[in-house]
Amino acid sequence: MSSEWFNPYTAVGGTVAMFYILRKLLKESFNMIDTICNRTYIYNICWEDPAVDHQILKIKSDDVIFRICSAGDIVLDYAIEGPAKIVVCDMNQHQLWLFELKIRMLRDPNLTYDEWWGIWGSSDVTVAMKVWKRMRHTMSGGGRKWWDGRIERVFRKGFATSGSTGFAAKFLIPWLMYVVGFDIKAWAETGFSHEFISKNYQMIERSAWWFRRLFPGILAPFAGVPPNQIGPEFYTTEFYEGILREIFLDPDFGTTNYFYRFYYEKGYKDQTCCPRTLQKEHFEALRANASCFEWHHATVQETMERVAPRTFTKLVLLDHMDWMPNSIVHDEWIALQRASVPGAQVLWRSAFTKMDDKPFFNNLDIKDLSPQWYSKDRVKMYPGTFECYMPINPFPFVDPEPSPCQKASFARKVKTTTKMILHPLTAGRVDAHGDKMSSFYAEQAKGYDAVRENMLVARPEMISGFGPIKQGHTWLDIGGGTGRNLHYLRAQLDNFERIVVLDICPELLEIGEESARRSFTPAQCEKISWLCLDINAKNVRQELAKHLNNDLHRGFDTISFSYSLSMIPEWQTALLSARNLMSEDGRVIISDFDTYTHEGKSWKDWAIRTWYKQDGVRIEAKTREFITETAFPSDRFVVTMARFQRKLAGVWIPHYVMCCRKETITTSNGLRRPSASNLMALDEKKSD
Repeated sequence: MSSEWFNPYTAVGGTVAMFYILRKLLKESFNMIDTICNRTYIYNICWEDPAVDHQILKIKSDDVIFRICSAGDIVLDYAIEGPAKIVVCDMNQHQLWLFELKIRMLRDPNLTYDEWWGIWGSSDVTVAMKVWKRMRHTMSGGGRKWWDGRIERVFRKGFATSGSTGFAAKFLIPWLMYVVGFDIKAWAETGFSHEFISKNYQMIERSAWWFRRLFPGILAPFAGVPPNQIGPEFYTTEFYEGILREIFLDPDFGTTNYFYRFYYEKGYKDQTCCPRTLQKEHFEALRANASCFEWHHATVQETMERVAPRTFTKLVLLDHMDWMPNSIVHDEWIALQRASVPGAQVLWRSAFTKMDDKPFFNNLDIKDLSPQWYSKDRVKMYPGTFECYMPINPFPFVDPEPSPCQKASFARKVKTTTKMILHPLTAGRVDAHGDKMSSFYAEQAKGYDAVRENMLVARPEMISGFGPIKQGHTWLDIGGGTGRNLHYLRAQLDNFERIVVLDICPELLEIGEESARRSFTPAQCEKISWLCLDINAKNVRQELAKHLNNDLHRGFDTISFSYSLSMIPEWQTALLSARNLMSEDGRVIISDFDTYTHEGKSWKDWAIRTWYKQDGVRIEAKTREFITETAFPSDRFVVTMARFQRKLAGVWIPHYVMCCRKETITTSNGLRRPSASNLMALDEKKSD
């Protein structure tokens, strides 16, 4: 192993020392990212490929672009194209001070290309200090104070070793390469050839084995990856082997792939393998457009709420949504929609290849660009690359707070809970499904919403994927009972043409209608129909058509089953009925109890199935299978599923949310239309 790359004290002593360090880091890994962000920046260069961004975004002179800052070099690359404005934000103030340093230098009228290259290409401390003294007064107060104490040290030691990624590249990764026997210098001397990697492929296998054990708990914080972003893939050797194979077998590694050579060579050795921002031919354009930037020390949502409505034409969100819960993603996108023009192009990356775990994404017509662009991305860090256009119709605004009339006193909650628990022992025997529901819910109706609020926790997640709400939207809530779901969308009821709450239990419908009168305006109540009917009734389409101006073909834009599918005896027929009642761009959304395991055959599955069965609730794994394979097959519908567990009285209870929708396309003006395949299916349906 070359001493230029890594020189341990001894093979044994160096390894023992590193294990001691790693053990200490493991204990502190949960707080490591906060510790890093409080002291310095994480990224000294961005870990996305700007060449891919340019191919996707096609930046024009009238574009107003938003991007999370990171190290700032990619938005500098965007600026070469001369957009009207670029707005960046970052929660790490030190990332913004790094970015500000670059911008203030570019705005220095005396800056030459040789100085620019000397600072950011060669990390020449003499040049850096010369330019710093000349433009130091233009920095913000905080940035000037921070850089005063470290700019000389950063460029003397080498800019490539700064930040937490630079620390990892200088110490942790070389140690790992030493342990697995990966002689990077020998590889470099071959011109980073494929043949060398192919002959020594065991080094990739060994590296993947170590990454599997070190990355989730130790290396991740240095790469800016929080614990919430560590999914199941991160605990498999295959995940790391796939990424390492793509990196080391990249045919451009020794020519134009400058990302990893930056860390290995501790900077850029020449201008043939470096970012466009350091190439002489782009220097004047970069300086000319250095005034187009605006930066915010804020979250994405806070930044969106600061700018004027309909500001952005293009937005690049990196991978930050990976670690956010669905509710925060939802709130952020409401702010993003407000700040963007209809049809704005949105690009983001992910450590995952699917976005199913967050129901909100069902509001978007997402195009998976990974098959087309991952192999061309020189960084290879993010397996998932996604794009969408911002719809013009508003996203659902989910208000989680119950309406005042849906709250209950402690005594009412105790009484309702007691009746619910004792029902299997006190109820008389009835056979008809409607009679069973009335028997179960009649005495619980008044306290139903208050007691069930903490039990039916997937309802707001389901409503999160409701779909953009257009003027004249129609909604069928099957098993909607007390109308609790309507109160989630109380702020947008005026947009609806018709809402039908269908339930087989008249006691619950009565409570729901009374709650609506006390919570909504008379005009809004006029739009809501409370229909006591079985979804599997033979005349269900005719009865529902009466609430849709007698239009048998209009259908409903959104149809929901909120913890009702598991209580319908003929649930398969109910799903098929719902499918036939969808509008041309409709969707069926479902939230319900789930099994613990995928097959539903563990002892915990047996326990939860037995417990809930006494209340008439059916919990089976085959429900999911029927939905995805029979009711809504993938060749005709876009189906997503999020499975999760939440605690109830100290016990983890599994739930799922599914969205089954007809494929649609959001155009560049934000309007939504059925896809070509669904238009053909619609024509066939009308001809029948």
